[in-house]
Amino acid sequence: MTIAEKVAYLKGMLDGMELDTEKSKEAKLIASVLDILEDVAGALDTFDDRFEAVEEEIDALSDDLADVEECVYEDDEDDECCCGGDEDDFFEIECPNCGEPLTIDDEVLDEGMIQCPGCAQKFVLDLSDEEDECGCGCCHDDEDEDDE
Repeated sequence: MTIAEKVAYLKGMLDGMELDTEKSKEAKLIASVLDILEDVAGALDTFDDRFEAVEEEIDALSDDLADVEECVYEDDEDDECCCGGDEDDFFEIECPNCGEPLTIDDEVLDEGMIQCPGCAQKFVLDLSDEEDECGCGCCHDDEDEDDE
């Protein structure tokens, strides 16, 4: 039973008691309280309806957000290398002068020249004969076997 139904039941009881709300102060008070309760019950019903509408809208937004996340994160998965590394992150090379391992990014790779922080020697990055195109270090053994 809803609140509005309970208030209607109480109003029916008041009417059934045949109290004179014109002469009895108590009956007048009870009738006024029941009128207020009826207004509150109506407001609560309106609130419930609006709450349900907001809840449906939030569910729709949540579904839309899930679709967007799927598109965004699906693109990230496409960028991953065969061994789990991102193709656009960093590359590890060895300094030809001192043998120190260096980590470089795409910008340094595009410049083509790097200065080793260990020995301070500059050298040209020549990756043309590298078989590992993505810099992941796995050399794509499976791909090499397929080419033969």
